[in-house]
Amino acid sequence: MAARTLLVTGSSGLIGSAVTEHFIAQGWTVHGVDNNMRAQFFGPEGDTRWNQARLAETHGAQFRHHELDIRDRQGVLDLMATLRPTAIVHTAAQPSHDKAAQIPFDD
Repeated sequence: MAARTLLVTGSSGLIGSAVTEHFIAQGWTVHGVDNNMRAQFFGPEGDTRWNQARLAETHGAQFRHHELDIRDRQGVLDLMATLRPTAIVHTAAQPSHDKAAQIPFDD
């Protein structure tokens, strides 16, 4: 069987990390995209680097992190061309409703 590669956006967050673990348990290789925006909005209490490190330590070669903001169109296109993933699960999201209201065009 051909290797199955999954791209998960927001891989360090609650839902993204659960998706990552589920697919790794099924034999997939997961490439996670995350830029830790929670730390920018919520400070140290919102930082998700601990979860990113946990995924890398727990799963070794089956998980690879890519530091990328999904609003970086060219960066996303380049990563897609390089990885050519079998599937994509999009779990990245604006973590702050208040901030979203303040910056609707960025959001």
